[in-house]
Amino acid sequence: MDEKVTLALLLIASIVLGFVGGAIGSFLFAIPGPTGAQGPPGQDGVDGLQGPAGPTGPQGEQGTTGPQGEQGPQGLQGVPGTDGINSILQTIQNRNSTMQDTGSYAVLEWFNMSELDSSMTITIDVQQNSRLLVQFSASISLEIPGSLRTRIVVDNNLNSTESVTSVGPPNVEIKFPSHIEFLTDPLNSGSHTVNLQCLRENGSPIVLDRTLTVIELTGQ
Repeated sequence: MDEKVTLALLLIASIVLGFVGGAIGSFLFAIPGPTGAQGPPGQDGVDGLQGPAGPTGPQGEQGTTGPQGEQGPQGLQGVPGTDGINSILQTIQNRNSTMQDTGSYAVLEWFNMSELDSSMTITIDVQQNSRLLVQFSASISLEIPGSLRTRIVVDNNLNSTESVTSVGPPNVEIKFPSHIEFLTDPLNSGSHTVNLQCLRENGSPIVLDRTLTVIELTGQ
């Protein structure tokens, strides 16, 4: 009986040792198999949403001013004056609002208004062949009877037409406007003097607000 048990135990031990030895041998001497083929690449993922824009950076400093460019060619001559012929070269105007009584002057004799008011004469230097456009405007006060003639004179030689301010009965004081315009012929270059002249026919006319204007125009 003891022998049978001993043999059984030896048999079992041999089987166990066989299994263990085989496992160790296969681990130490096993040859690895061939590497398998690489699989296809996967699909690209969906693009993510764009992030918010960052804040605007500070403005850069202003650059220095560049050098001034060259001067361009002279432009064309300007358009002629309003009448298509004459252009204004200069304008001189005198005004006065003082009251000037002409009653002390002799009747029916022309006198220069500048004897009472120095602003009523203008001396102007002009170019060759320039023309002068002279204008005079005033308010004149008359008592019945009263009459005053006015005219423009250039160089004590060229006379404009006369403006007549006159009044008769009834015996009241009346104010009248007076206006004269005078365009000379072409003049020689140099100084020319413009005067306003008056002639008292009767009464003591009083010259009130008055304006004398001289305009030099290009001669044609």
